[in-house]
Amino acid sequence: MEESMLEWYFDNFIANDPPKKMEEEVSEEPSDELDLSPSDELIIHEESSQDDSAEITQTDTDSSTSLDYSSQNPTVQPEPEPELEPELEPEPSASAVCPSTSVIPERTEIIPQIQNVVSTVNLGCHLDLNFIARKVLNVMYNPKSYRAVVMRIRKPQTTAMIYKSGNIVCTGAKSEEQSRIAARRFARIVQKLGFPVRFLHFRIQNLVASCKIFPISLEQLVLVHSQHCSYEPELFLGLFLNMTPGVNVTVFASGKIAFSGN
Repeated sequence: MEESMLEWYFDNFIANDPPKKMEEEVSEEPSDELDLSPSDELIIHEESSQDDSAEITQTDTDSSTSLDYSSQNPTVQPEPEPELEPELEPEPSASAVCPSTSVIPERTEIIPQIQNVVSTVNLGCHLDLNFIARKVLNVMYNPKSYRAVVMRIRKPQTTAMIYKSGNIVCTGAKSEEQSRIAARRFARIVQKLGFPVRFLHFRIQNLVASCKIFPISLEQLVLVHSQHCSYEPELFLGLFLNMTPGVNVTVFASGKIAFSGN
């Protein structure tokens, strides 16, 4: 009985080669693995490289935006650059080849400034001073103290002394031209009152100028120029110096000098 069973098993299973059938059945079933051709592999490789490059560009943009954000952040300050110390030039030393010379200060020109110009003019007629004092503004007339009418104008700022004989003395101008203009205006004011005025014999009589220099020892100046100086400190603080004909010079110890002459 047992031998018949073994023969039957051998005839049905082993003789018919069931493993081959199993392999064929297994080969016919669809497999989960994919067969990739060379072209498919190239496409996949290109897609993977594109993905990698996209990731790299994205990381670069992220890093750049982060850098820009950090640059725009006001709290982040750049580190200060170290300051370079200036190089000191060697001081020139005195030697036999290049001796040291003292610096001579530049001389400044001292020009006296005109302070007052005195001029005279004749109107060519006799004047009624009482009538002028009543009709004209900015006029002073007191015949008991002074025999002339004192008249003032603003442009140019000058003063005139008008006498009954028709003579006018004009003072206070800062130049010869201003003195002439002021004298003509005084004559025009008198002419408007009805007097037959003419502008005659205009002349500059005196001119006063001044300047200031360094302090001066008046005692030593008297000792050096005794023949041209006159100095009386008990009567007047200034020293009178007469070295040029027609020009009177008054010198003060502070260095102020006044010139007067015609």
